[in-house]
Amino acid sequence: MSEKNRQFDPGARLFQALLSIERRAREREQAIPAAVVEQKGWKGIAFTLGGVRVLTSMEEIRELLPYPDTITTVPGSKEWLLGLANVRGELLPIVDLQQFIGAAPVVLGDQARVLVIRNLGMSTGLLVGSLQGMRYFSADKRIPGAIFEGALGKYVYDVFGLEDGVWPVFSMAALVHDERFMDVAA
Repeated sequence: MSEKNRQFDPGARLFQALLSIERRAREREQAIPAAVVEQKGWKGIAFTLGGVRVLTSMEEIRELLPYPDTITTVPGSKEWLLGLANVRGELLPIVDLQQFIGAAPVVLGDQARVLVIRNLGMSTGLLVGSLQGMRYFSADKRIPGAIFEGALGKYVYDVFGLEDGVWPVFSMAALVHDERFMDVAA
């Protein structure tokens, strides 16, 4: 393609614009002090699961949603699979996480939320009774070698301790790798 034709090629102009934006972003990135960019510690989302306050890593949550208005039940599925919701054109399985771990089903109310996770190439909505928001923990609040027992034990990979108690860290990756979680047929 000649230089004259390249000037009028919308794809080439778009590519040049993107290169320009990237260059400017890199220049501005270097101007930000490292202390502002680097954040020490651990951050997660706190929620209640079977009466226990737990955390999950921010990196494991794709988004937070209110409980969908419409859920289509899936015949022949386990009770904890509440059904499928259409979220912006994507069919999202909704799982009552509390019921899955063996506790009573979540009571739907204003506090109920759906944590959307993406793992193994699929998205799943996990219904929880309430969210307590984001929590930040410094590394020195971690309890090394802590073991969490009970129904949550196989999903807890870390524990933090604060004045208000212990905070187990729930692993969404461990959840989706659990064969029971992948077996939704009743």
